Amino acid sequence: MSNLTSNKPKNWSKEQNEVWQCIEDHWDHLINKRVDKFSAYIHEDMVGYGHESPIPVDKPWLEKWVGFWTKSTDIVICELRPIDIKLHGDIAIVQYLIFTIEKNVEGGKRVIRRYTMTWKKQEKKWVVIASHNNLMDETLRK
Repeated sequence: MSNLTSNKPKNWSKEQNEVWQCIEDHWDHLINKRVDKFSAYIHEDMVGYGHESPIPVDKPWLEKWVGFWTKSTDIVICELRPIDIKLHGDIAIVQYLIFTIEKNVEGGKRVIRRYTMTWKKQEKKWVVIASHNNLMDETLRK
């Protein structure tokens, strides 16, 4: 796996680093079009909002969207930038930015997304139970 984060806090706890590693793995699966492995990080009851949907998203919707998106889009480069991870027992609230350069039939574009995600610790890994993301203004400028 490639390291998708060039800089993260050095004072993070073991648990914060475990959560962040799951985020990196999650994105690595998406970037490399492994939708089934990407979906394994999504809890069955996950809920959220994304910039790509006017309606709330859930796991079936996300699998449908990611399945289509990975067939039509290549991520040329990606940088994950953590903002903060707050731990509350087996729950982690994570805020981060992701910057990508994406290529599809329409050409290439820079995309900056801002995420707030809620992850829950399960037996072997952390999984997403809630997510909200939006596009940053820099992405929307023409």
